[in-house]
Amino acid sequence: MRHSYERVAILIGCIGFCCSGCVRPPEPAPLDAQDQSRFRALSVQTLREAAFGDDPVLRMQAMEAIQEVAPADAASCIAENVDNGYAGVSFAALMALGDLRRSTAESSARLAVANQNRLLQRVRTLAEDRDPNVRIASLYALHAMGDATRTKELADFLLRNADARVRANAALAVGRLRDPSSVPLLHQALKREKKDAVKMQILEALASLGDSHGIERLKFYGFSAVPDQAALALMCLANARTIEAEEMFRIRLRDTDYPEIRLQAARGLGRLGFEDGLETAVRDLFFDRPRRNIANDPPQQQIARIRALAALALEAIGNPTALGPLWNAFNEPGQSPYVRLAIARAALRLIDARTPDAVRPAGFESHRAPTNRIAGTNVQD
Repeated sequence: MRHSYERVAILIGCIGFCCSGCVRPPEPAPLDAQDQSRFRALSVQTLREAAFGDDPVLRMQAMEAIQEVAPADAASCIAENVDNGYAGVSFAALMALGDLRRSTAESSARLAVANQNRLLQRVRTLAEDRDPNVRIASLYALHAMGDATRTKELADFLLRNADARVRANAALAVGRLRDPSSVPLLHQALKREKKDAVKMQILEALASLGDSHGIERLKFYGFSAVPDQAALALMCLANARTIEAEEMFRIRLRDTDYPEIRLQAARGLGRLGFEDGLETAVRDLFFDRPRRNIANDPPQQQIARIRALAALALEAIGNPTALGPLWNAFNEPGQSPYVRLAIARAALRLIDARTPDAVRPAGFESHRAPTNRIAGTNVQD
């Protein structure tokens, strides 16, 4: 199921000037009320079109985004995607459904109005789906909807399933439950796990529960000499909103030539309430200096990835002066639809001044994604 949900290829670089584009990025500046209103309408339209579009990757990303930054539109989008026939989209929609139910009483009321009993039956049916990733997300959604009778089945997926992607998504769901009693299970899974990418997801789950071992392991990997591993560890710590990682985020923001690393650090600081990465994220929103001749990572893929990560960092930082650059980037001719979606969610967060929830994205991911997270990303058996 990589279900491609938010990913793609590898690193960037051009040491010394790898991120200075040919055109100087605009200075951070707020938008006036009229432009904000227009930007907001276009952002909602972008998310809704992606949620009902033909591209399953965009649909998966839209499920995550719309639940987080446009909950008023989320119920109908999620309900129409939970059993659409594509496992990756179903996974993302079901995880978003669970997150929406766990976020606020207001969201619960919306879902109640949207015929919750019928939706509950659909989710119970999906808990028997042939795709184990869909079953995992269904169990998480059922738990959030008040039916915890099968929640313990997540442990079996985590400990005994032969597919690394399934184990990673099970770790995601277990961590998303925010149940401290899950810590021993996660430690047991960590000791048994052989795949590094799955270990990272388990460590993120532990970090989100405040487990010191999980936090320290991720901090260690955050200083890895392997850029992919370092960026992924930073992403996990940012997702977990780990205050113990503040110093490391500050160091990694300044000491690297890899855009993925500094943008994950900027995002991590933003989720902790610090704006140190604002200038970096605005600059990288217009990134156009990809490395050439990188296997499996063509230039346009690099550009889309870095720009989308920059938008996610600006969303986390939450400074409304980023709306000016985001608006310019949104309207750039030829802009990747994945970048536009990331910009749209950032714009809605900033315009509506929503506080990011403790719960984070759906599915397992790599930092090599146009957006932030993916279902089953880059986990190989």
